[in-house]
Amino acid sequence: MKMQSIKHFALGACCMAALSACAASFALSHPNFQSAEEALQAAINHIHGAQNVNGPTFGGHAGRAVELIKQAQSEVAIADEFHQGRRW
Repeated sequence: MKMQSIKHFALGACCMAALSACAASFALSHPNFQSAEEALQAAINHIHGAQNVNGPTFGGHAGRAVELIKQAQSEVAIADEFHQGRRW
């Protein structure tokens, strides 16, 4: 059981590193939107961490939460495009 927990932790750490690399290539222009994106990504990382330790179930609610957070990330990116004048 302990070895499985270590494997899950290592997998989660790798996933977080990959997500951080992706987020670094996606820069938002407004500092508040940047902070919001970081907080949203941290929330996803925490949910994935809980799933790695406890299993992916949580009645489907953890997965749904990640979907909604990703939707929020998309809205933040669109808001930033409006801020930059790239969307009307």
